[in-house]
Amino acid sequence: MRVKISDNLISNEIPDDAFEALARCLYPAIVAYYDSDTGKHEFTEWQARKDIENLSGRNIKSENIRRAG
Repeated sequence: MRVKISDNLISNEIPDDAFEALARCLYPAIVAYYDSDTGKHEFTEWQARKDIENLSGRNIKSENIRRAG
């Protein structure tokens, strides 16, 4: 579906049923990955990094704001 935003700009909007079809295809692979030893290990490492960032008061948004300011 094409959506006219202004006289010069047209956006290609992806229909909801296309997203749902993609999700139905990807969901089993995502679940299988996170159930695997590799997925569990990487998720645990990601959680640890996030915990360290939260404890130190650092997160991506605040870091970007400090750099921009």
